[in-house]
Amino acid sequence: MIRINCSGCSLLCDDIFVNTNGSIIDQVIGACKKGKQRLDQLNAKNRITSPMIRKNKELKKVSWEEALNKVKEIIKNSSKPILYGFSTSSCEAQLKGIELAKKINGFIDSNSIICQGKVLNVAKDSGITLTTLAEIINKADLLILWGANIADSIPRLLNKALFSRGKFRLTGREIKTIIMIDPIKTASFEVMQMRDTALYIQLGKDIDLIRFLKENISIDREIIENKIAGLDKEDIKRLIINLMNAEYGVIFVGQGLLKSNPEYNILKELIELVRAINSKNEKGRLSLVFLGGHYNMVGFEHVALSFYGKNHSLQFSDNLLVNTNDTIVNKVANDDFDCSVIVGTDPISNFPSFLSSKLASKPLILIDNKKSATMEVADVFLPSSLTGLECEGLAYRFDHVPIQLKKILNPPSDVLSDEEILNNIIKEINKK
Repeated sequence: MIRINCSGCSLLCDDIFVNTNGSIIDQVIGACKKGKQRLDQLNAKNRITSPMIRKNKELKKVSWEEALNKVKEIIKNSSKPILYGFSTSSCEAQLKGIELAKKINGFIDSNSIICQGKVLNVAKDSGITLTTLAEIINKADLLILWGANIADSIPRLLNKALFSRGKFRLTGREIKTIIMIDPIKTASFEVMQMRDTALYIQLGKDIDLIRFLKENISIDREIIENKIAGLDKEDIKRLIINLMNAEYGVIFVGQGLLKSNPEYNILKELIELVRAINSKNEKGRLSLVFLGGHYNMVGFEHVALSFYGKNHSLQFSDNLLVNTNDTIVNKVANDDFDCSVIVGTDPISNFPSFLSSKLASKPLILIDNKKSATMEVADVFLPSSLTGLECEGLAYRFDHVPIQLKKILNPPSDVLSDEEILNNIIKEINKK
């Protein structure tokens, strides 16, 4: 058996064992449900391994040469192409995607723009206190899940963060306190014990709790209000005591806190709250962890920042990066595009219907490994291999730690990696 990193989610677990002869995997040890889904995709019924072009309203299998010629035709006839996805691609493929966008004077964005990508924009001006998985395991005594259902989104994270015995936390779960802040009871609540606290906050009132804590973060202060954001004052007092007494506290921020609101910037105010707590806590520190589900969602931000100084929403003109406030959402909403290249994601399923319909109304090129709603409207489908299984590549874990993923299997015949496909598109466009 060999030990591998799992690319089922952004935790990129490094303790998964598989038995393989280079062609198939016949035994897996240690994988969670998401890891098993990733491995099952190797031979799934919805796996597509042939290039396809839409002819007479139906996708038909074609050669790579014909498919790439069609891609070239679509892009050459475009003046405002957009590229989107890349959170399930290697960093090398992400860089190739940016290179393609630059070559065709296009706009490129990743899934992170509607998820944790918003965080770095806020942190540019104020700074941010982050942490790593290793620090959480070795040091954390307080874990706060705020709008984060980790049990479903990153299944093994609680196992590692809560139950592991670290260098300075030899008693593991016995000394760690967990606080859940959520309007509904999720699967993550199942791990709670007597020392833990469940705070069922009123829907949409997270900002009220954050602002109250910013102004009243003191163990000695008497709470006059009976309820804040739907929480009793005794619960809020218990929350404050835990925040101020923790030696190493971590707030896991989930999608529940990442929704935009035109009236306030909740991420900015949360970062300010953490800074206020750290300034008053003499013996400990509080850090933030922002959770992204796809295995390399963080990677795109590092690649874009490293090469172009901007973590998302890159617009090119005359092969140069230009300033823009656009994101993939308003690009599509405003019909400010005439074709799209989608890589490793399914926006037709995940976008609101008014955006999906606009995206589907114009030529669409999809690079992916399986059937999806986006495939059903694509004009060209280019099959790709699975990174971390059928090809190697660099990825960034949710805590911004780089992890090298290895190839352990040969991909199906004539199936290329995202990086190779994007590189071939660039070569095709370069041909006279």
